[in-house]
Amino acid sequence: MMVRFAPALFALLLTACASVPNVALPVEAQLHPGRRMALPEGASLIYVDTTNDSRCPPDVQCVHAGDADVHVRFVKPDAVLDVTLKASEQGQPRAIGTWRVTLRGLGPGPRPPATLRVDDASR
Repeated sequence: MMVRFAPALFALLLTACASVPNVALPVEAQLHPGRRMALPEGASLIYVDTTNDSRCPPDVQCVHAGDADVHVRFVKPDAVLDVTLKASEQGQPRAIGTWRVTLRGLGPGPRPPATLRVDDASR
């Protein structure tokens, strides 16, 4: 009976191995809340949400530019780390372990898309 399952098990293992992306840094993507980007070492970065958004709406003249908190989650096989990036610090990389994450852009609206970049902190 074990012989019958061997080909199916082998095919399943090949599929599992093929589904692990081979990702090289830097990685940059525009994500919507709830979406993720694949990172090396089986890790990923999830754009969780944006809160406390007091930024000036498009086509409005404001005295104060405002700010927003961009919540992301690093997920590695052995750890999960929640990080908050500030829209006012856009373009400034933040070290997270051996990587740097940079908020490159944040769109308008109640659930804005965020452009995020992850690169190697040692470079």
